[in-house]
Amino acid sequence: MAQSGPPEPGSDASIDAIETALDKLQDQQDQADTPEALRALSDKVAEQQHQAETQVLALQPQLAQIDERLKQLGEVTPGTVEPPDIRAERKQLKASRDRLDGAIKRARLLAVEAQQLGDTIDKLRGQLQAQELFRRAQSPLSISLWRQLGQVLPGDLARVRALWDQQRQAFDAAVARHGWAAPAVGLGIAVLLLLPAAMSLRWFGRRYLIQRAPGNRLRRSALAVWMLLVGTATPALAAWVLVESLRGIDAIPRSLQALASSIVFVTLVSAFIGAVSSALLLPRQPSWRLLPFDDATALKLGRYAWLTSVAAWLSGVLGAVNLAARTTEVTTMALNGLIALIFVVLLIAMLVSLLHLQRAPALGAAAAGQDPAAVPQVAPPRRSSVMVLISLLVEIIIVAALVAALLGYVNFARRATTQVIWSVVVCGAGGLLMMFADDLARWMFKPDSRFGRAANAALGLRASHMEQAGVLLSAVLRLWLAVGVIGALLVPYGANFSGIANWIEQARQGWKVAGVPLEPLKILKAIVVVVIGMGLVKASQRWLTQTYLPQTELDTSTRASVAAVMRYLGILVVGLWALVTLGLDLAKLALVASALSVGIGFGLQAITQNFISGLILMAERPVKIGDWVRIGDAEGDIRRINVRSTEIQVGDRSTLIVPNSELITKTIRNMTMANPPGQVQVQFSVPLDTDVARVRELLLGLYADHPGVLAEPAPSVFIDSIKAGAVTINSFAYVQSPRAVYGTRSDLFFGLLKALAEEHIALAIAQDVRIIDAGSDPARAATEHARPTGEGAPA
Repeated sequence: MAQSGPPEPGSDASIDAIETALDKLQDQQDQADTPEALRALSDKVAEQQHQAETQVLALQPQLAQIDERLKQLGEVTPGTVEPPDIRAERKQLKASRDRLDGAIKRARLLAVEAQQLGDTIDKLRGQLQAQELFRRAQSPLSISLWRQLGQVLPGDLARVRALWDQQRQAFDAAVARHGWAAPAVGLGIAVLLLLPAAMSLRWFGRRYLIQRAPGNRLRRSALAVWMLLVGTATPALAAWVLVESLRGIDAIPRSLQALASSIVFVTLVSAFIGAVSSALLLPRQPSWRLLPFDDATALKLGRYAWLTSVAAWLSGVLGAVNLAARTTEVTTMALNGLIALIFVVLLIAMLVSLLHLQRAPALGAAAAGQDPAAVPQVAPPRRSSVMVLISLLVEIIIVAALVAALLGYVNFARRATTQVIWSVVVCGAGGLLMMFADDLARWMFKPDSRFGRAANAALGLRASHMEQAGVLLSAVLRLWLAVGVIGALLVPYGANFSGIANWIEQARQGWKVAGVPLEPLKILKAIVVVVIGMGLVKASQRWLTQTYLPQTELDTSTRASVAAVMRYLGILVVGLWALVTLGLDLAKLALVASALSVGIGFGLQAITQNFISGLILMAERPVKIGDWVRIGDAEGDIRRINVRSTEIQVGDRSTLIVPNSELITKTIRNMTMANPPGQVQVQFSVPLDTDVARVRELLLGLYADHPGVLAEPAPSVFIDSIKAGAVTINSFAYVQSPRAVYGTRSDLFFGLLKALAEEHIALAIAQDVRIIDAGSDPARAATEHARPTGEGAPA
């Protein structure tokens, strides 16, 4: 490998071709005088910019490889003579690096030049569009306009007939050469797609979604999306198949290829308009309708939407034919005015119909001779202020378009009406897709769905976590759909689909934030890595706790500690794996961690201390799960040891959360460490004249009869003290565990009181000596002097 040269990039010719293409496009900029020509030119410039950026991305890894090889060779120490082969290798690598670096810089410079050229073309196109948009022609109410149209119309019709003759001749020649098979097959497939295939696909969608799709809400949105796809795809495919069947036998002349492509595109757009309205309204399926419209409103709006779709197709085809025939300006302006007026009439009819349907109950009551006020009114759904403003804006635009068309601003009128229709259709389709995305995401992460059960079994996610994941996925999908809707809305204003594709490509490549690359594809891979990694951690922990650790000689607490440590190590490995998948350099991550160490030392000192203390507890195990400990005034059983805190269950069954640092830095008493026996102490006092030997026998007998008292170490009875006319007896016994001390001592006290009562042995009563003035009240003094006090005094 040391003798082999670096890989040749082989991109000099490609960069030269990009530079040549940009020079030609810059020359063509001065010749383009229409918005359509400038738009096509802008698309070509954007393509060259994309190719230049692709060259940069392709050459950068090769440059990095050469830099790495030069790094391995190291720097030349002054005064050192390198071997000839190493010197030749270094020279060759440097030459290759200089060539690659120069190519990358050229490609970047060409990308910047292409971007600047595209901005210039877009600006010039915007100016031409503004001039054309606000150019005034003669009003349709003007008699001179129709007089001029009558003069030029025969010539324009002759141009259109010439196009038809050209197409007919090409078709006849193609049929003469290849026969009728291809056109007949194309026409048959187109008819099948328009009628039987579309109906069958709609029936299949209804049948499948009704019977098998989960959830009522997802069924409705999925059926609407299916109707949208079928209604858009089948007419567009029919037109495309028919046109391609004719192109396959050269039945379309070269001069009419653009017209054929325009017809296919217009068919796609008009089918999309009709499919959106059909999917949202569903006039014949009210129970599946997404919008809150009654049947009458849905039927009315469905008819108008169908008429709008047909008008859009006719206007698009007529505009394409007019452009191909190169008709006069008077005919073009008249056609645009007619199209604008047709769209204005359709929009006004829709608004009037909606208003009439809202007033239908009152009008029906008035026609029947009833008081409209007596008719029960159903309150319409409250609309937001944004929707009210949008409705008002649409009405203003329609009125402005009508006035502009009558005044002669036909281009503005057509653009305004088509923009309103396009905006309504795009927003309707976007809203439909957003509803479907929301329903699909929420269904996928429902705890009772198939995917939800699998995720719960693999990752152990709670129901709330599953619902949160569904909401987040829905938000991401809706965000991407919103970006697409905004891009589609900007298309009539000059944005093209290649620009939107560049946005998507830029989003796919990602951005850099503080030098860290953020790429959606890598983020998605990191999410997949986290899901798979956490599943493996969960499965490994289950295998440890259920299969392997029970076969060892470790106790329950040690097993829990081992499982916890392995779980945290697995999470750490998965986190590092995800960071590597994101493309983050672990060396840079270490530098960031070292830079944050000071902040961690001050701001997160307590958390870090508790974390380290938790690791110490799991390793040294001064306390373990199940131990009975006393820390300060708290006393209870250890139920769980986490990396930050320990859970202790106290006597009233509540849980005490103790930071791990408290268990490491403070003195605690472990009652059950090393399984010590519990010591029971029984202490009491008897009068001085009591037979203490008999008392000793009674105590030892009680200890011997109790099943919880151990025989070894043997119980013992001592005289602790003799004072104040009483003998203090102190005795000790041992039980199996400190947990049994309290109950055993209670049993012994019960037995002791019973045995002493049977033997007529009294317990010593503490005496209280008081000095009272007897002169003031002799009777009270005698009473106070005779009253016993202290423990054992009668009630």
